[in-house]
Amino acid sequence: MKTIIKIFAVAALSLTACGDNLKGPADSHTGDTGSGSGSGFPAAPTLGTQIDRMGRPAINTALNHTFDPNAGSAGSAKDAYNHDESVGTWVATWRGVFAPNLAIFDALDTGICGNGLCETVAAETNANCPVDCPTTGAINTQDGCGNQAFHDPNLMMFGYVPLATVLADDELYLETSKSNCAGYLAVEFYTQVLGLAVSNSCGGRAPSYDVIDTTYTLAAIGVKGFNPNTFAPAFGDTVDAHTDISDTAFPFLGAPH
Repeated sequence: MKTIIKIFAVAALSLTACGDNLKGPADSHTGDTGSGSGSGFPAAPTLGTQIDRMGRPAINTALNHTFDPNAGSAGSAKDAYNHDESVGTWVATWRGVFAPNLAIFDALDTGICGNGLCETVAAETNANCPVDCPTTGAINTQDGCGNQAFHDPNLMMFGYVPLATVLADDELYLETSKSNCAGYLAVEFYTQVLGLAVSNSCGGRAPSYDVIDTTYTLAAIGVKGFNPNTFAPAFGDTVDAHTDISDTAFPFLGAPH
């Protein structure tokens, strides 16, 4: 008899310890704020130092110490750019870094009119060079150097600072009053290139926009490199945008490739 009583006692203790699948009001997490101990959820982590930021694609890669042969200093500069949380000083900090690299990208569109290896800025002095530039103002023509968006020939070596200023303000601009969306950087194009008070396009960055081609065209060909009706860029990286994506239907992106 004592053995039987002990078995029942053990069973009762086991049931008390394990409980059942029905939870009463005291066990419910209703009203949990997730604020820490006793709530059932851990406290939210404390944010640390910023390690990256999202703005215009490829700006840090293409314009920040791009041609620096020292991998260590180039990597440190790119990290510093990603860590920079001071939005108000982005332009002052980074446009001086971007401008020299923009001068190199300006030479991508052609190999004529001030753009060849055997030419000088002012005129062609090498007898073996094809004569395709005027004697003065070679970099101010529509081909080759000097046709980059915002380029100001009056600023001489600082002529690339205007576009560097625009790109150093590394944010995506959206004109919410417009339902027509022509393309990436459209707001900057209409307001800062054409000088309009309000953009004719919403701008922003839709999944279908080929942002790299747009950036290359601005840097290499300038405003004349875009189709005036479609805003399609003329110069690019030969990698087309995906055709299985949507700008309006969530989740927007197509199947993995």
